[in-house]
Amino acid sequence: MDSSILAVGPKTDRSIFFLITTPLLLLLSYLIHSAWSFRQSKAATRRSRRISEESAKRPTIIIGDEGELKKQKKETAAEKGVATSEVVETQRYLGIFEALENSEVTREEKERLRGDKALYHQLQNIENHPDATAAARTRLSQLFDQTVHAALQSPSSTILAVNTYTPRALEQHFVREHTSSTNRYEAYLARRKQGGPRELFPTREHAVRWLRTAAVVKYVDGGWVANVLGIDTCAPEGSKTLGSDYPGGPERRAGKLAWQVISEEFGDGDLDKNHVYVYNELLKGLHPSGESATGDESHFDGMAEDQGSPRCWTAAIAQQCIGLLSSTEDYFPEALGFNMAYETLPYHLLVTSRELRELKIDDYYFALHITIDNPDSGHAAIARASVDRYLEGVRVRDGQEAMERMWRRVQAGVVLADGLPTTPWAPVDFAVDPITRIWKPIPQKAVVVGPTDIESRLVKLLGRKASAAEKMHCPSRILIKGHTIEYWLAPATFTFDKGLEFVRALAEKRPWVSPGSSPKSKLVQELEWGGRMFGAFSRDEVNVVKRWIESLGKIESLEGSYEKFIGLQEKHTKNARPQPNRQISPTSLARSARSSSELPRSLSSLASTATCASRPLDIKHFAPVWFTSIALLERFPLSPAKFASPLGSSVLRILRAQLGFPALHTNDDICAGMDDVHAEMDGPANVLGLWEIGDDMCRRRGITPPATQVELLDWIEVNQSSSIATFCDDMLQLRWSPYTHQATLLGLVYGFAVQLYRSEGVMSMATTEERVILSRIAREIIDTTSACVEEQSQVKGWWEHFVGGYERVTKEIGTFA
Repeated sequence: MDSSILAVGPKTDRSIFFLITTPLLLLLSYLIHSAWSFRQSKAATRRSRRISEESAKRPTIIIGDEGELKKQKKETAAEKGVATSEVVETQRYLGIFEALENSEVTREEKERLRGDKALYHQLQNIENHPDATAAARTRLSQLFDQTVHAALQSPSSTILAVNTYTPRALEQHFVREHTSSTNRYEAYLARRKQGGPRELFPTREHAVRWLRTAAVVKYVDGGWVANVLGIDTCAPEGSKTLGSDYPGGPERRAGKLAWQVISEEFGDGDLDKNHVYVYNELLKGLHPSGESATGDESHFDGMAEDQGSPRCWTAAIAQQCIGLLSSTEDYFPEALGFNMAYETLPYHLLVTSRELRELKIDDYYFALHITIDNPDSGHAAIARASVDRYLEGVRVRDGQEAMERMWRRVQAGVVLADGLPTTPWAPVDFAVDPITRIWKPIPQKAVVVGPTDIESRLVKLLGRKASAAEKMHCPSRILIKGHTIEYWLAPATFTFDKGLEFVRALAEKRPWVSPGSSPKSKLVQELEWGGRMFGAFSRDEVNVVKRWIESLGKIESLEGSYEKFIGLQEKHTKNARPQPNRQISPTSLARSARSSSELPRSLSSLASTATCASRPLDIKHFAPVWFTSIALLERFPLSPAKFASPLGSSVLRILRAQLGFPALHTNDDICAGMDDVHAEMDGPANVLGLWEIGDDMCRRRGITPPATQVELLDWIEVNQSSSIATFCDDMLQLRWSPYTHQATLLGLVYGFAVQLYRSEGVMSMATTEERVILSRIAREIIDTTSACVEEQSQVKGWWEHFVGGYERVTKEIGTFA
């Protein structure tokens, strides 16, 4: 058969097949496409109906960043057909927080902000700005006047309601404060469960900006009691001493408890637990570069001198100032009160932690404070115990009346902490509108001071105008405290209290109201000829508005409120702390001509040169050296941002040892909390430090030791021809600049631990119990300093200065041992 014939049949069959099947395939494709389009249309209709129903029940919950949110809104409005009202509610929701974040700052507030920023930097670098102490004293006095005056306007809601101190009354007050915070948080969780929006951070961007703005406060964490325990912490001069007294009186006993809080805030010597360090690490994680400036750097916030949150800077300044001036010479009772209030659980902390987790931001810094500040065994309990110990000790020693005077000063410290908000803005409570089913902010009921006569007249005037102007302000986009004018003047909800709140909020709105100057106020300009509201108010009514604005310029003087509150008899003249009166070079401290090539190359070779005090000591020369030696590192914590470093952690471990606290600086260690309080109750010897032991050794030999800085300087002046006096004076000068002279100071401290604290001469004066404690303290100082030397000795000149300090100790000990 011909192959060509065989090939024709299959080709013909295929052609016929395609002719038949092609139309069928096209028809089938058309039917499938039509069915798919119909299904998509039905699905879109159902989706639109569902979204509309949900939007009627609750507002959009904003999750994610602002850029994504804007993209979603465009898609929603243009592509998905979501109701415009939902977009409007989203914008209104964001607008609430934008109004809080960008609240108006007056010219006076900007000036104060510039001053606070400058002072903050000086106090974070106090050794370079010794004159800042006087400025800190002035600023702290202003803040005491401000907060005490405000608290006196409504004392029933503050610690001032506790007229007479008792431990029970104090405990009940802070139990109520704690319960109030937890109850508010419980209500918050219920709202969120019902579908309510976030109440602090509407978006991740808001959260990040909030965290960066709040850094100014977080970078001084713990600093409010930085100076509460040192060689100057003791009973006031002239106080009677009871045989059963704790060494140094109730002041030192309370100071040790309060200092335990700062130790834990600074990580107990473990850098990873240092709260300032933890916060800085948080900010690093939020920055694209992985870096973040520290609080001791100038302009670390990246803003202009008059930009930022004024209330955050004010709160931070208050913490720095009271910490610097918290010794018994200055604001010791106030610092104890501040510490007690500041360690109480605030509501905003709970909300912050929760919402940061929602936004996938590390909340550990805030969660840490929720747990470590607990009122059972944490900082809140320790802080209250320190106040109880102090006031009870004063009562026993000085009587009930003296105790009540100190109680008022403690109250002033509590008021200072409670009266200064520490966050850029606070959570906003929301509630569902029963009619629209939209979540709306609940106006916060502030503590209302009685209205003045002119305020009453203006509120009544606005009440009359509210009905006449109903709905006329709908187009206005002006927000007063986050609310529209339509909201404030709605006739159905207008009350005298709401009107008074509006009037006081309006008083802060610039340029609408210029306090004390009605001609400069835009509100008055709008009421007069050419203004949009001309004719809405009569001549007499406009005069009421003008009188009200003029009255705002007559601010009641706050000066003296604090001193009047604590009692004029307690107006103590704050003597300026002794300042360095001469410059000393650390290289001159060794008093030797040894060249760098002759220096010992290791700690072991250095220790071989030790000259331990092996014979009985000359107590009169021993005492000033002893008390000077334990004051050398005290000023390191005054710069919390610098202290959040490996060097700071080493210094803190040494300070803990010197003060008698056990070592707690490894990852396996848990913060002691109230454990040391209970140990102190079992017997003061359980927490004796070098100060207490030195005081006891001197008093057993009939000598009143020069245990404070002023007493040491007096002793130096009397004995200025003595080499020991020169030695003590040199050391006191160096301690004023701890970071500059860090190596020399640590060399001195190491020298005393090796050659004095556990020497035969000292052990012969100590009790059996004190010998055990001294051996432990010396060992911990030596171990910590050794580790620090390994970290720092590569720094140029560091080892030479360290050796210089050590060798000066070696030389001088031989003069009295």
